[in-house]
Amino acid sequence: MNRNEFISILRTVLSGEVPPSVVEDNVHYYDSYISQEIAGGKSEREVLDSLGDPRLIAKTIVDTQGNQGGYYGNGGAAYTQEPSRRERSFRKEENQKDGGDWKYHSLNLNTWYGRLLTIVVLILILVVVFTIVGGILSWVLPVVIPVLLIVWVIRIFFGGGPGSR
Repeated sequence: MNRNEFISILRTVLSGEVPPSVVEDNVHYYDSYISQEIAGGKSEREVLDSLGDPRLIAKTIVDTQGNQGGYYGNGGAAYTQEPSRRERSFRKEENQKDGGDWKYHSLNLNTWYGRLLTIVVLILILVVVFTIVGGILSWVLPVVIPVLLIVWVIRIFFGGGPGSR
């Protein structure tokens, strides 16, 4: 493969997958890079071998553009890529046209605010559990303590104490 074939394959694979400006930027970059390396004393073959397959380079560019809200389509028509389910969250973004739409993003617990939110939620859960248990005990203890005292007194006076039998 020569330089023209490399550039042609790169352009063909990128066309329709990314915006035309991205195609031209990358074609220009690789064409300039090849020129600089040849001017630096390398042969065209060495430069192209070090770059590798232009299809793989194009796939990497397309994948990178997709991660940045890139484009896809056919014949140069470009469409904004919809976020995947994984990229949605519980964050509402205001849309100036119709007042708002919901966008969903996952919560990253590796950030300081994710950890803080986790701690706050755990504290709230503990408070609720202790409140429920305390409420139950406040109703049960006034009944259970006298019953236990009565059972203890009966055991002491009517047998069952130490030394009986």
